[in-house]
Amino acid sequence: MADIDNIHASNATSTERLTALVARLTPQDLQRSLGGNWTVAFALVHLAFWDARQVAALQRYAQGDGFPSEDYAANATLEAIAHTFDPATIGLAAVNAAQQLDETVNSLTPEQLDDLRQAGLSYATERAPHRDEHLQQIETALAE
Repeated sequence: MADIDNIHASNATSTERLTALVARLTPQDLQRSLGGNWTVAFALVHLAFWDARQVAALQRYAQGDGFPSEDYAANATLEAIAHTFDPATIGLAAVNAAQQLDETVNSLTPEQLDDLRQAGLSYATERAPHRDEHLQQIETALAE
């Protein structure tokens, strides 16, 4: 049970960190480069997309369907269309996706969480490492 509690707590902490970061971002911050053609705004698009994707996958799994495989072209596809997203609202979209993901993970049974872990799919439920990686990139860029 401690592992499950840790998943929930880590996800909640990373969502709180994301929420606090988004609340203080300026329009100029959103355009700050993170390198590799990524900006702060794109990192938020990326986080929103992947949390929303995992929500859809976990909901499908919880309904008894198989967990859908990932398309490894997703990031490249996202990069191609990210410029169409409104930078003024993407932070809120990232926060909303993170909150929805946390709620979805919290609704899974311990058995479902264990089955996902056993299948090598813990990345879908343990979202804090992914969020924290990109939040650290953003925070580092903003401190420069």
